[in-house]
Amino acid sequence: MVSNKNAYEIRTEILSMTQGFVMQKFENERNKWENSADRHPDTGQLLSTDDAPIYPSSDDVLLEAEKLYSFVDSK
Repeated sequence: MVSNKNAYEIRTEILSMTQGFVMQKFENERNKWENSADRHPDTGQLLSTDDAPIYPSSDDVLLEAEKLYSFVDSK
């Protein structure tokens, strides 16, 4: 059965998809950083977190969502 979604449902779905995408990207960057970061030879603790990826803000998610929504909205 095919159902047409209204604009609010489409925006909600795009926002959810975008949040998943942005968080997956962050997790990948964090894992890559953790695997390559310098660690103390005895304790294994990270020596510096200066170059760690920054947790995405809601503004980051909204900016990406706007990019995706503009694709859907274009004719």
